[in-house]
Amino acid sequence: NDPEYTQRALQDLLDVRDRAQFLQQIRNNGTLEAIYETVNRSTRLAAQGDLDTQQLDPTTVVRPKLFEKPSEKAFYDSIVNLVPTTQASQEQRNYQLLIDALVKITPTVSTFFDGTESVLVMDENPEIKQNRLNLLGLLRNHARVLADFGAIVKS
Repeated sequence: NDPEYTQRALQDLLDVRDRAQFLQQIRNNGTLEAIYETVNRSTRLAAQGDLDTQQLDPTTVVRPKLFEKPSEKAFYDSIVNLVPTTQASQEQRNYQLLIDALVKITPTVSTFFDGTESVLVMDENPEIKQNRLNLLGLLRNHARVLADFGAIVKS
C-alpha cells in the first residue's frame, strides 16, 4: 500500500530484515513504548498535510516567523538537530542512533501537543496550519527511515 516502502524493500532485503529485528528488539525492551504515542500521533496528523515523505530538512519547508508558541521553536530546533543523526543512522544502518534521538525529542514534541505551550495544529490561518503540519511531517519522515509508525501496532 506504500509504493516507496515497497521499492525500498525490494532494493535491500537485508535492511528490511535488520529493521524488522530492530523494531522487535525495541518493542521488547520498552523503547518503542517511549516514542510510539508521539511519533504515531505526528504521523496521523501529518497525513493531513502534503509534505513529501523524503523531506528531512526543515529549513526549506518550515517558516519560523510563523511560530506563535515556544513549543513550535523547540520542535523546529529538535528537527534541525535530528537531520545529521538521521542521515548517519541511515548511512550506517545504525537505527539505534535514530531511536535514541527520537526518545530525546519526545518530551519536546509532547509539549507541542499538550500543556500550556501546546498548539492547535489545525489553526484557522492556513499558513500556520501548513507550517505545523510540516513540522509533524518532518518527524514522521525521520521516523520512516526506520519504519512507518502509522502501520505499527503498539502491542
